[in-house]
Amino acid sequence: MSEMVICKSCGFIMEKGKLGDQCPACGVPAKMFLPHDERISPRRKMLLSLDIHPVMVHFPQAFTATILLLSLAGLVVHGPLRPFLEATVRTLGALLPFTIALSFIAGLFDGNLRFRKLSTPLLKKKIVLGTIYFSFGCALFAGVVIPPLASTIHYILIIGLALPALGCAAALALIGTSLLPARFPG
Repeated sequence: MSEMVICKSCGFIMEKGKLGDQCPACGVPAKMFLPHDERISPRRKMLLSLDIHPVMVHFPQAFTATILLLSLAGLVVHGPLRPFLEATVRTLGALLPFTIALSFIAGLFDGNLRFRKLSTPLLKKKIVLGTIYFSFGCALFAGVVIPPLASTIHYILIIGLALPALGCAAALALIGTSLLPARFPG
C-alpha cells in the first residue's frame, strides 16, 4: 500500500506520490502535508469511497426542489406549457418516495459501514428526519398521482408539502456533510 499524506489546512488525504506542488483541494503549498496512517481496512475504505449514499441523496433532493419550483410556476403559467409542467410534477412526485426510500437504505448501509452501528446521536437524528421526509414524499405522491393538477388550490397544496420536504432534505444534507470525513477505525 502506498504512503498517504494529509493536508494540515483542509484535511484532504491522498497518495504521497501523487502530490504535486500544492494541495489539489485547497491550493496550499505541498509542505503543508503530513504523513497519514489510514485507520480503516482496505475493504471498508473501498466501499466508503464509492460514496453510494452521498450520490443517491441528490435524486430526492433534486426531485423535491423541482416539484416545488414547477408547482410555483404552475400558479402563473397557463396555455401550452401547463401540461408539460403537470406531467413533470406528476412524474417526479410519483418517483419521489422511491428515491427517498433508496437513499434511506443507502444511508443505513453507509452509517453502519462508517460507525459500525446506527445508534449514534447524529444517525438517530438522520433516521428520524429521513422518516419525516419519506412521509412528506408519500403525501406528495398521493397529491400528484391521485387528483388532477388543474386547480390553483391543488398547486398550493403541493407547494405546502414540498416546502417542509425540502427543509427535511436540507437538514439531512447539513448533518450528512458533517459526517462525511468521520469513520470508526478498524
